[in-house]
This record gives sequence, structure tokens and C-alpha cells, in this order.
Amino acid sequence: MLLNNHLHLKQSHLKKRILKICIWCNKSEKTVSFEKKAHIVPKALGGDLLCPNVCDWCNAYFGSQQNGNPSIDLVFKETFNITRTRLLGNKEIGKNKPLSRFKSVYFNLDFKKGKIDVKPTFKLRRGFQSRLCRQFKKGLYKVFLEETERIYNTGLLDKFDFIREFVRYDIGDYPVLYFPRKVPFILLKEKEAYNPQFILDKKFNFFIQDYGFYEIEFLGHLFGFPIIRNFELGIDKYLVESVKQKVKFYNRPVFR
Repeated sequence: MLLNNHLHLKQSHLKKRILKICIWCNKSEKTVSFEKKAHIVPKALGGDLLCPNVCDWCNAYFGSQQNGNPSIDLVFKETFNITRTRLLGNKEIGKNKPLSRFKSVYFNLDFKKGKIDVKPTFKLRRGFQSRLCRQFKKGLYKVFLEETERIYNTGLLDKFDFIREFVRYDIGDYPVLYFPRKVPFILLKEKEAYNPQFILDKKFNFFIQDYGFYEIEFLGHLFGFPIIRNFELGIDKYLVESVKQKVKFYNRPVFR
């Protein structure tokens, strides 16, 4: 009898542990579906890694306009496809080539002259560029949390609740720091441009543990962002240490 009870409890625990729970809405597969593929980096940007614990409802949210705002996935894709096009060059992009030519929804692009500008249709919309920037920041946080879940299975930890609130429910605001290179030269392997992904490198644990900020390089661009709610407590020390370590290669970060 005791053995049967023990086995029953063990089986119940196993079922609970393997039950899919969405890292964004905290709903389980008892109430939401997980049938669609949730690409961590948008597929249209070349992303091929999937996060298994994103429900169809939340997956659709990231690919849809919300309250007049452009979709998070679209803004992320638009921004980085500019860099991707530059990296791969005309020999890889265009008719009858590996990748189709990038046509931007929001930007006028002139790669020969090195000019990028928001299209007049959107530039004249009041507050549009601020909303674009906010959606881009959400995109970075989204990819970070989904990659964290894919690798470490820790996306549901309470410490990431502020990311869920910001990205999924548009509550609050958190900074993203961009570190401009002193020499505008990016050296990447071809595969990194074809199938870009966030790399959660352990070398950045120093910034995580001491100051609550994480730094990540994506398609040759370096970003820093807080992964704790009360980031103000460590931001000054983080900036001093981070800038000191990058002084040879990067200028001071730009806040967004």
C-alpha cells in the first residue's frame, strides 16, 4: 500500500514537472495550446532556434500589432535585417540567391550612401519613433528570456516577472544600453549572419552577479540591459566597470 502511494506521488510529481507552462502568461497546456513553433529570433531574420514553452496565444501576440504599436517581432526583424543585409552583401541577397532582398516597412535605406531614415509616412506620426524604440527594447528582452528558458529552463523564475510585465503586458519601462564601436568593423562567421542567435556566454556572469546587468552581442552589436527589477541600485557601478573594460574598442553607451 505504502509502495503504491509512493509510486502514485512520484508519477503525479513527474506529470506536474513535465507539464508545459508558458513563460509569458504562466498558463499551462491544460488551458492554452502549444502547437505553433515559437522562434526565439524571428524566422524572417534567419532564426531557427525554438522556445518550447511559449503558448500559441503569446506567440501570436509578439507577431501582431497591439494598440496601434508595430509588432515586437517585426521591429526586431526590421532593425537587424539592415545589419544582416550589409554583412551578407549583394552576392548573397537578391533574386535567385540564398536570401530574398530585404524590403523595409519603416525605413528608407541607401546602403551606397550609408543613409538610413524613417519613412515620412511614419516619421510624421506623433510619438511613432518612441513607440518603435519601446517595441525594439521589448524584442531584446523577449529573445533573452526565451533563450534563457531554452538553455537553462529558468524562464519562469520570479526574478524575471518584471520582464514578463514589460514585454508581454506593456507595464513599466527598462533601459537598453548600446555600445558604439570605435572602429565600425564587424567580423562574423557566415553562419552567424544566416542564422543569428543570442549567445548567453558565461563570461558575462560578472555583470549579472555583481550589478544585475547583462551584456550580449548580436550580429556584431553590443547591448547591455538589466535583468533585475531594481536595476538603479547597481547601474552606476556597472557603467564604470563596463566602460573601463571596453575603453579600447567601444565608446560610452547610448541609453534607450
